[in-house]
Amino acid sequence: MKQIILAIILIISLVNCKGHYQNAVVAAAKKQYDLSHSSLNDSNQFYFPVKLFEVDSGKNWLDTFLVKWYSAQLFALREPLIFADSSGKEIYRFTWLRTFHNPIAIRIEKKGDTVNLYWKLCNGEGGYAPGKLILDKQKSIDIHIWNEFISRLNKVDFWNLTTKEQSFGVDGSEWILEGKNIKHYHVVDIWSPIANSAYYDCCDFLIGQTDLHISEEQKY
Repeated sequence: MKQIILAIILIISLVNCKGHYQNAVVAAAKKQYDLSHSSLNDSNQFYFPVKLFEVDSGKNWLDTFLVKWYSAQLFALREPLIFADSSGKEIYRFTWLRTFHNPIAIRIEKKGDTVNLYWKLCNGEGGYAPGKLILDKQKSIDIHIWNEFISRLNKVDFWNLTTKEQSFGVDGSEWILEGKNIKHYHVVDIWSPIANSAYYDCCDFLIGQTDLHISEEQKY
């Protein structure tokens, strides 16, 4: 499968991109998920403000496509909308969409001195239909873990990073990190970050706080 962004930029037919159709992902979500068990009631709901993904004002169709793709995966994972959250919590979420491996979302939330970690997994593939939710777990964590994560977040200058770099390739993965505090919301989407880079380590730190057993070979 050619990585979807490359396919679109080269204007290759979406029909030939091994299942990457502009509307197919959302359609798959409608067919596979019981909406009564979701925090949302509309599988067409966007999980991100489209304008944040704009890398070229003349290609807003590409921005919309990406947001549809990512949103369908998060809908399958039955995740809440972070950018519209009004709970007063500080929230960060890592959405990991590997082409041939299960979609994963890891969310860390803090309110007052209470910190909770949530992780979910679907049985599909990040580059195709997400499948059904098969893992939904959570736990309370110590404040020092939160502080360590924030330290890593600051190291990458998260709040000032560009949302979407014009990088793409073949059969990689999207590492999508969102953050929301009382004043700001931001999302960063990096395709297959360099192993052991600051951004990679920040997201990998969250993986390490879960009971997910991911081999190094599968961290791409």
